Amino acid sequence: QKATPGTTILLAPGTYRGGLSHAGLQGTPEQPIVIAAADPERPPVIQGGGGGLHFTDPAHLELRGLTIDGASGNGLNIDDGGPDATPSTDITLRNIVVRDIVTPGNHDGIKLSGVDRFLIEGVQVRNWGTSGSAVDMVGCHHGLIQNSLFAHTNTANEGTTLQPKGGSKDITFRANRIELPPDAGRAVQAGGSTGAAFFRFIDGDSNYEADEITAEGNVIIGGSSAFSWVNIDGGVFHHNFVHRPFRWVARILNENQGNAIVDTRNGQLHDNRIVYNDTSSELSTAVNVGAETLPDTYSFERNRWLNLANPTPAGSTPSLPTTEQRGIYGDQSLNGQLDHAIVWDFAWGKWIVNANTGPESIDIPNFAALRRVSPGEGARFQPPQADPLEGMWTSAAIPSATIELPAFSQVILIDPVACPNCLGATGDYDGNGIVDGLDYDVWRAAFGDASGLADGNGDGLVNAADFVVWRAAFVNSNSANAAAISALVPEPLSSAIGALAFAVPIVTRLR
Repeated sequence: QKATPGTTILLAPGTYRGGLSHAGLQGTPEQPIVIAAADPERPPVIQGGGGGLHFTDPAHLELRGLTIDGASGNGLNIDDGGPDATPSTDITLRNIVVRDIVTPGNHDGIKLSGVDRFLIEGVQVRNWGTSGSAVDMVGCHHGLIQNSLFAHTNTANEGTTLQPKGGSKDITFRANRIELPPDAGRAVQAGGSTGAAFFRFIDGDSNYEADEITAEGNVIIGGSSAFSWVNIDGGVFHHNFVHRPFRWVARILNENQGNAIVDTRNGQLHDNRIVYNDTSSELSTAVNVGAETLPDTYSFERNRWLNLANPTPAGSTPSLPTTEQRGIYGDQSLNGQLDHAIVWDFAWGKWIVNANTGPESIDIPNFAALRRVSPGEGARFQPPQADPLEGMWTSAAIPSATIELPAFSQVILIDPVACPNCLGATGDYDGNGIVDGLDYDVWRAAFGDASGLADGNGDGLVNAADFVVWRAAFVNSNSANAAAISALVPEPLSSAIGALAFAVPIVTRLR
């Protein structure tokens, strides 16, 4: 009750009575309020109660290392005090466990209503209400849920796992693991059915259940469907691994028929790896299309499919609402990937996701050509973009070909040659805003020195790799000369001496 901005409350190991609530617990950007385990190895357990923990109208609040067990309502509830109130803002949940809601029905593991700018990371939600959600979001905006586990063991589960609705916008689900019993619950659902009085829109928006929802890098096992679009215009599901969904891989639904709300349209399903078992007892159809939707506006691209019942290319080709572009069918390599870290390849490099409960080791060929990046201030990662990094990022060399990933973790590896701008290395070494032969002169003069303007890949040394960065940037910004440069400068670069030998003609001809 006495917490003020900057307060940290540490809970000693032990069991605490649930049903705790607080209104107006507000920190500041510089001084958040933190409630955390005093000993992360022995987390405090908040036991029972109608709801384990309930915060109304908080701001700049972080909860860390707590376990909420056996609530009869929602496990953890954070709200804004009502649809007409100002939103709760800047909420962080880390290493939280919510488990075993004891009452069947519409009870959520984590309930967010009217929350803007939130991060949920490293949480576990197990066995929420049988018609509730692991994380239910009503009118929430600008959120990221990542590196977390959501698991239900009750075969009577008819709810959802991750569900933004009620005007929710700009939310990403990344690198999570969802485990559901066969034919028991929807995994990721963008949208839903919300009472008119409970919508909370942002930016003057209206007329949708959810908008700008992305699911990427997740592992989804079982359930009645892996992905669902419900009264949303858009919604992207990409680079997920889906294993044996029952009934449907995806659903296109309208659960607000007759209401003034958008008909479901324009969803994207691309670059996923999907293993299914098309038998009469397990699968109805790949995509379930409901009434008053626009399935012909959907796009399907580059998904890899394997039908365990008929693993041939023809037998693994699903029936989809629109023709898939560049799909791969009967991909036997999908067998055995379920419980291992997955490497997703992009033009800019590699994204490695370990959505497993144990550590994993991955061998990376040509590792020395890649840089490992870590997020800084304002960092945002958008894998499908040509340059996936926004905000501040730092980079480091990879010390060996084997990368160790802890449980529920990710690694982003950037190829500075393929994406010279990704690390802020533009090849403009003299800083005049143009990539030209003068930048080569700066690199050559600094060759062998410690880092400086010509350290294009940020490894702390001006060497041949920085020439490759300049070369790639030069080609990209001088497309008319790309063919001539490619002939003069072969790939890969073999040595610094080689760079000096064949770079001189470039300067002579193209400066």
